[in-house]
Amino acid sequence: MIGKIVSTSGGIYRIYKDGVCYDVFPKGIFKYRKEHLCVGDNVEFDEDHFVIEKILERKNELIRPRCANIDLVLVTMSVVEPELSEELIYKFLTYVFMHDIEAKVVLTKVDCLKDKTQIERIKTDLAKIGIETIFVSKDDEPSKQKVRELVKGKVVLFMGQTGVGKSSLINAIDPAFNRKIGEYSNALGRGKHQTKEVILLPYGDSFIADTPGFSSLDLCMYKEDLAHYFPGYEKYYTECYFSNCLHQNEKQCKIKEEIANGNLSNEAHEIYVKLLSELEYRQERYK
Repeated sequence: MIGKIVSTSGGIYRIYKDGVCYDVFPKGIFKYRKEHLCVGDNVEFDEDHFVIEKILERKNELIRPRCANIDLVLVTMSVVEPELSEELIYKFLTYVFMHDIEAKVVLTKVDCLKDKTQIERIKTDLAKIGIETIFVSKDDEPSKQKVRELVKGKVVLFMGQTGVGKSSLINAIDPAFNRKIGEYSNALGRGKHQTKEVILLPYGDSFIADTPGFSSLDLCMYKEDLAHYFPGYEKYYTECYFSNCLHQNEKQCKIKEEIANGNLSNEAHEIYVKLLSELEYRQERYK
């Protein structure tokens, strides 16, 4: 029988198949082969002996949060409490695109924001590079319905900081989920953890992944990788004069040209340069 791992705890894996959940153990061969199982894996299992026998081929795998076979990532950020971090939005998007997964941005608590100039500019900047942004407010049913439509027929992962409203939004999709909702701590300057592990929630023909929040993310890549995967840059990556262009001070840089033409965001490029300064070169540039 083939099913999907939806959660794990203490070495026991919960597998969902046709509306039924099975708690099973992996065969010892996985440990011997140093193969790891993670939430989102499609596996063959013996429902009579409650044993996982085989991991099916993955379409992708994320390390943080640990999960596999994701169709869509909703980068979820609040505009207040915690304060909106545009840098973190682009970090998350870069990380997702590096794994070749589609992404959209969801901004929550929009009703708490008086001046929407910044978020409207961010929405416009992202739209230029084909990334949709959804504004969500507490009592705005159309925005929540929009999210429900996005998840249909897909395995969708909510990724974002603690306290941005991921669990609240998941509960809005279907109150039956009844996910625990955290509070924002003014003393800590961040949300309080409620979701402790990745869990896939079946929703019709879809799965919704609730994940632990994290306020920082290390991009495990080189400068050359960032130049490729930074949101909006892949489209023009091969059009720069230099094949190893880092889009800073190089001549005939297509990225800088598109920024000057208004097709790419200057604010996003400033974030790109900051992230670039934090990374190492893959290889020595000049000898």
